[in-house]
Amino acid sequence: MNPSRRRALQLLGLTGFVAVAGKTAWLQVVQGPDLAEKARAERTLTWTNVALRGNICGRDGTVLATSSVSFDIGVNQVLVAQWEDKVEQDSPTTGLPETVVVGHGPAAAADRLAPILGVDAAELGARMVGESTYSVIAEAVPPDTWRQIKALGIRGIEPDQRVRRTYPAGYVAGNVVGLTAEGEGRVLEGTAGVEITQDEQLTGINGSGSMEVGRTGTQIPSGRVTETASIPGATVTLTIDPDLQVLAQQAIDEVVTAQGAEWGCCVVIEPSTGEVLVMADSRTVDPANPIGSAAGDRGVRCVEAVFEPGSVGKVVTFAAALEEGAVTPEDTWTVPYSWTSANGQSFVDSHAHGVEQLTTAQVLAESSNVGTVQIGERLADDVRYAYMERFGWGAPTGIELPGESAGLLTPPSEWDDRTRYTTMFGQGIAGTTLQSAQVLATIANNGVRVAPRVIASWTAADGTVTRQARPEGVRVVSEATARTLTDMLVGVTQEGGTAKEASIDGYLVAGKTGTTEIISEDATVASFVGFTPAHDPAIAAAVIVNKPSGIYGGVVAAPVFRTIALAALHKLGIAPDPSVIATAKAHQGAQAAPSDQDRASATPGQG
Repeated sequence: MNPSRRRALQLLGLTGFVAVAGKTAWLQVVQGPDLAEKARAERTLTWTNVALRGNICGRDGTVLATSSVSFDIGVNQVLVAQWEDKVEQDSPTTGLPETVVVGHGPAAAADRLAPILGVDAAELGARMVGESTYSVIAEAVPPDTWRQIKALGIRGIEPDQRVRRTYPAGYVAGNVVGLTAEGEGRVLEGTAGVEITQDEQLTGINGSGSMEVGRTGTQIPSGRVTETASIPGATVTLTIDPDLQVLAQQAIDEVVTAQGAEWGCCVVIEPSTGEVLVMADSRTVDPANPIGSAAGDRGVRCVEAVFEPGSVGKVVTFAAALEEGAVTPEDTWTVPYSWTSANGQSFVDSHAHGVEQLTTAQVLAESSNVGTVQIGERLADDVRYAYMERFGWGAPTGIELPGESAGLLTPPSEWDDRTRYTTMFGQGIAGTTLQSAQVLATIANNGVRVAPRVIASWTAADGTVTRQARPEGVRVVSEATARTLTDMLVGVTQEGGTAKEASIDGYLVAGKTGTTEIISEDATVASFVGFTPAHDPAIAAAVIVNKPSGIYGGVVAAPVFRTIALAALHKLGIAPDPSVIATAKAHQGAQAAPSDQDRASATPGQG
């Protein structure tokens, strides 16, 4: 061969070798890591370890809301049609192990799946036939069941991991617990109640996982596997007592049904701490079945619905008059049935009566509108308005629930000649059931208003407990005024008062009835708000019944208060007061003892 040609061929070969070597080096050194990562990504199966939403519990640890992981089982109908059910068995001819196809397609897959899912194989097989790449064949399958299905290795059977919310206590405190819905990425999000106000605390942190798989979808033994566990959301513990809550819900439902009322509410508070033990609405929503309730029953009426408090508002007028030194409990008032103010506004009492001489305490016990406006006239409008604000009217309490109403409280500059007087007995203003309970709780707590709350604590996934700080109280009236007004409010539940039906044997009850006319609808709001034991209060409670067939709060709402308050006293271990029992027995004995005239007219042997 010509030397020149040989050198040319050698040079050409060298050039080709260098090019190939360079390309190889380029692929291995420069592009190699990227290509390897791309190849790994193509054969890597990834998933999300969905975090459980935190529990919501009652004050006694009862689980009111919890979460669990389950799987929706889907089928890729195209892939399952190509699947073959293979088993290993000994060959009848050679005696050696061999793989045998014993079935194929949807029918064979259904035969394997049906016993695990507990369904009919023929029906399941029919649902697996088609062209869909994802069709759900089973919902809310527990993890153990999914593991059995996964072990079958049926190509085209795919899981969809879901976190579902369940409510072990049913409808108990459903209005407070609230509702959830799936949001972005199928993460549960709160939409009502504590579920929405505590959404950030209840929401956990998702984890993730990945593994390398072959073309058939099976794991590559030597492939990379990563796993990051999820972190569950915090457990939120409520101040609500589930036992008292369910009793209150039943009592409210019963009175609403019996009275043909539109709705009813009840709130029970610990006056010294602001902790809400009960927040019951009639027809409370079942969080597991929200569409089973009317839209108006899915919220928290105790903090959303507003109404004129009526005579419950008199408590503020009397508290202001006592605190300002404008009256004493023993002052006497001339109280006719009808009374006209200097500006020409006329007012009447609920029942016709002649001219009476009543003390301040008797005016409150008998809930006289005429007596109340005479007392209220001793205070300047701006002074009364300031007390209404201090007791909490016209401002949200800050309770950890959505949609709380501030109520309606207009300044004196916007009052007309009549509103100036109606605000003295709780009309011309509006508030919520919780605000009404807060007024009496303030008196019960020696004149200090403590903001109510329904959250007791948060428990993180690692067990760390963060307790809710007790709110600082706001001094509204002096201890002396609170004690004096307490004694006057006890008279409301005694003989001659408007709420004898609220009295409880063995305990002193202080409280106030309310009966507010809804003039535009020819209806009323009946209420009773009180606390017990009167001189060492454990609870304050408000019962509101909207548009009952009965009229007066002492008849409609007071008996409900007694039922719920007595249960609360027993649950809290508050023993009856021996002095109250002794006084009651003495009073009964005095009533039963015959007079001298009776003794003189009685003859032996008469029954």
